[in-house]
Amino acid sequence: MSVTYNDNAGIRRIEVLGLLDQEEERSALAEAVHPSGWVRCEVSFYDARTLPAAAVDALAGVLWSGRALKIHAYHTYLAHFLLRLGLPAVTVPSHSMRDAQAATRAVVLGGSAESLDKIIHIVERLPLSDATVFIVQHVLEDEENHLDRLLRSRTDYTVVMPHHLMEIQPATIYIAPPGHHLKVAHGRVYLTRDRKVQYARPSLDVLFESVAHEYGEHAMAVLLCGFGQDGVKGMATLKAKGATVIVEESSDCVDAHVLPDHGRASGHYDHAFHRQEIAAFLAAALVGRERQPSSTLVDLLLEALYVRYGYDFRGYQRGTVERRLDKLARLRGNHDFFELVRELLAEPESFERLFLELSINVTAFFRHPHQFRLLRERVLPYLDSFPRVKIWSAGCSTGEEVYSLAVLLDELGMLEKSQIFATDINRYVLEEAKGGLFPREKLDEDRANYREGGGETNDVFLHDNGLYLEIEPRYRRHILFHHHSLAQDGVFNEFQLILCRNVMIYFHPRLQRRVTELFAKSLHRDGFLMLGPSDALPHDEGERYFTPYAEREKVYRWK
Repeated sequence: MSVTYNDNAGIRRIEVLGLLDQEEERSALAEAVHPSGWVRCEVSFYDARTLPAAAVDALAGVLWSGRALKIHAYHTYLAHFLLRLGLPAVTVPSHSMRDAQAATRAVVLGGSAESLDKIIHIVERLPLSDATVFIVQHVLEDEENHLDRLLRSRTDYTVVMPHHLMEIQPATIYIAPPGHHLKVAHGRVYLTRDRKVQYARPSLDVLFESVAHEYGEHAMAVLLCGFGQDGVKGMATLKAKGATVIVEESSDCVDAHVLPDHGRASGHYDHAFHRQEIAAFLAAALVGRERQPSSTLVDLLLEALYVRYGYDFRGYQRGTVERRLDKLARLRGNHDFFELVRELLAEPESFERLFLELSINVTAFFRHPHQFRLLRERVLPYLDSFPRVKIWSAGCSTGEEVYSLAVLLDELGMLEKSQIFATDINRYVLEEAKGGLFPREKLDEDRANYREGGGETNDVFLHDNGLYLEIEPRYRRHILFHHHSLAQDGVFNEFQLILCRNVMIYFHPRLQRRVTELFAKSLHRDGFLMLGPSDALPHDEGERYFTPYAEREKVYRWK
């Protein structure tokens, strides 16, 4: 991290690289914004998506000193965060520098050892289109190739083992027969018995180079698992002619990673993908420029994103996912589904935007006050009989819920013996929650919720500094924030009270069942589970583990 600044004509310009997650970094920013002769301050944040409370206070100090402040954020999330807190931030727009992809007319798959299952996996997932698919797999010349028979039952494409001078047809898969090089030229298939290339016949190089000349930028080629270097030279020709070249990630190959290793070392490729990513990428490329994605294509994309980034959105409600994908496409200026897929898989920042769109954060202090009144009057007094009380807020968002719980426990005299575990899939909202800073614009709503929920102490837990609200620091000592995915992670403690409000509504029934079982394993036998007013337990798992305690307030106990 570095904080640099210069002064010119009464303006101090500060540039900040890094995340400001260390004390010395926050001190450097505080020193840079300290008034010293300038009247206007402009701060540019290049990497940060959110800021710790100390950094926000340092920026607010510029305004409190009567000086002008302008903040340039290179990430939209940071700009929104600062604007919510009353700080003048603008987003520096970014645009993809990629050219539009030419329509795909040919797909080439090539590999040798360990490539069979990869070929089948990819072909099974290719949507029927007018494109032509060519496949070369290294096999012994005296060995019969059964790939055509294996594929016919797995695809709607016509699958053929071609003969010499066969005319190339759309929606057809052509497989190189043993002992013959497969070439394409002038709309026909050419089979030759020319000398072996890199000890191979059929050769990947031969097919790659002929496809490069025949289809140019309208071709996509994939180098799969194998040994040797056959195909590496052909990759260079494909790239020179404008084709898209993909190399399978070597970690997909148990032993036969030599070929993709050589392919990557050559530098003549566009992407290195796992087979799930390859399938999603090729499928999206074949659907056409204007078509809306089918449910199958969205499934392939979510599978690919899970493999690439480790975040599992496969169990989310499909309508929610599709709306967020459409919104992201419009924000990025993408005109078709494939361009969006290409950006999501190739550019982590694009995936980050989708992730932030999918991790929905709608919250408020004492939100749904009738539920907090039930906690105040019945649930927490019962739990007061425990020597220690552990509470889990699953999907805590920006922290209003957990701080509301801390206030409620404090008013009941239970705070000192209680520990609140606050988790969310979104690391950025966790950082915001740790900071304990909140927008002033919702103060009236927060106060109304507090009073309706039975509060009587005049909400002294929030301090209004004129720009934003700050939570009373002592409440933070009883809250532990952790990154946790309900879709992927497991049990990490036993709790007397679990709150997961307005989260499960966004999940597919399969994921709802998984989460319900997770809560059942995490809840003390005398504990309580509270869902949001819009949530519901799945009938099978819900009835197996839980019985209603207060139906209107969506509170359940062990059955």
